[in-house]
Amino acid sequence: MPDPLGYLRRQAIRRGIMGGSRAWLILGGVAWGLRLLSRMASTRRLRTVLVEELRPGESLHISHLPDDSQ
Repeated sequence: MPDPLGYLRRQAIRRGIMGGSRAWLILGGVAWGLRLLSRMASTRRLRTVLVEELRPGESLHISHLPDDSQ
């Protein structure tokens, strides 16, 4: 599926930063800002894996495993 904001971001780098076009630089800033806002508002990464009560004397070991689903 094509990403129109991705196209704007790529063109902003190519035409705005490298080409010196002020209009593309502004459009790119807006596109990058929208991307940042959508990532900040996203709850996709936050998910509860385990809820369990620990008794006195029990401990918890937390480790990070690579997510193969992406």
